[in-house]
Amino acid sequence: MMNKLLVIADDLTGAIDTGAQFSKKGVPSLVLMAEQLSFDGIDGVDCLVVDTESRHLPGEEARRIVAGVTANALAHGFRHFYKKTDSALRGNIGAELAGLLEAGGDTCLTFVPAFPKIRRATRNGIHYIDDVEVGQSVFSKDPFTPVTLSSVADIIRLQTGVMTENITSDAYEKAALMPEKKTIRILDAESVADLESIGAQLKRGNNLNLLAGCAGFAEILPELLDLPARELKWERSAGNILVISGSVNPITVEQLAYGEQSGFSAFTLSDEQKLDESYPDSDACGGFARRVAGELERTGRVIVRVTENAAEAAQLTRGGKEKNAINELSRRVADSIGEITLRILSRAQVGSLAIFGGDTLHGVLSKIGGGGVIPLNELSPGVVAAKIVSDLHSGIIITKSGGLGDKDVLRRIEEFVFGELP
Repeated sequence: MMNKLLVIADDLTGAIDTGAQFSKKGVPSLVLMAEQLSFDGIDGVDCLVVDTESRHLPGEEARRIVAGVTANALAHGFRHFYKKTDSALRGNIGAELAGLLEAGGDTCLTFVPAFPKIRRATRNGIHYIDDVEVGQSVFSKDPFTPVTLSSVADIIRLQTGVMTENITSDAYEKAALMPEKKTIRILDAESVADLESIGAQLKRGNNLNLLAGCAGFAEILPELLDLPARELKWERSAGNILVISGSVNPITVEQLAYGEQSGFSAFTLSDEQKLDESYPDSDACGGFARRVAGELERTGRVIVRVTENAAEAAQLTRGGKEKNAINELSRRVADSIGEITLRILSRAQVGSLAIFGGDTLHGVLSKIGGGGVIPLNELSPGVVAAKIVSDLHSGIIITKSGGLGDKDVLRRIEEFVFGELP
């Protein structure tokens, strides 16, 4: 088991996105939610990914969870760890990196935040989104986990006193050396070639046990860790597409509006549907599920979303802020959407189920149940086709973080479902 890798993610879309970096190179991966996690019976899985669902937790709790998972995995023979972080640095970045470093047994944790393929770069320790400092980007206004700083080290120091060190692109050779004291190393990167150069230095120094970053750096890990590749066979689903979105990120809001203009039918959930905990058990919910199922049969392309535009998104989250209950609001919306989706699936034959937003995905899969998720293929950066180990949905699921994907992502999904993409 020496070469096997454990990936620890703080949300489910990120977990699946990272698992896909291995599956697309012939390395099987299995994604489990924390409540499903077991280190027994995973023979043949060279990459195990666990979603700790800790992005919205208090920092100390997130640190404790990551440290506990790491210690448990070490006891079961794992030696390589990858802490998957959000590519916009949302969540408990400092606390979770500290948790891995605390329990991982080494003095060095190498953190490579960049994802060049989606224009996310780190330069002189400052993180950029489309050449805009992250603290001034759209993610600075994220309703749940806003990123208001741009220095990666400063973001980490918000939650931990662990020493940090920034390494610029002209000093990658330092990455091969182990520090004497526990240190989180932050490495600049602006291109895929930079990621490969970092990997070469880490391998030269045998400094591969504790790594962190987003799906961008994860893509080079199969070769870096010499994980064996094989041919992975799977079949795509034919037929219709049901999109379930609980994301209020402006990027997703625009994507869904563009999809509606391109021919998707759209249902926008009311406040009662999103927030009333008794709604999923009501006759009204059954009626709504029948309408969605009927529209899906008629058109083959349906969106169910929590908000229609940016103004509605702001209003939804503003109510939570005034009650100092953003986390509870997120949980309640995700839980309601999960129940509504379960109702729809019981009334409609769904070929491909696309789910946007990590909280939404967790809410849906918690209701569907099953034995985990098997990533199959990456449609585009951040957009993944996968299979659920469940009897309630036998088709493909397609997952996407709220903040990822191009404007025409639904067209890309259509091309995949109807056979125009590999």
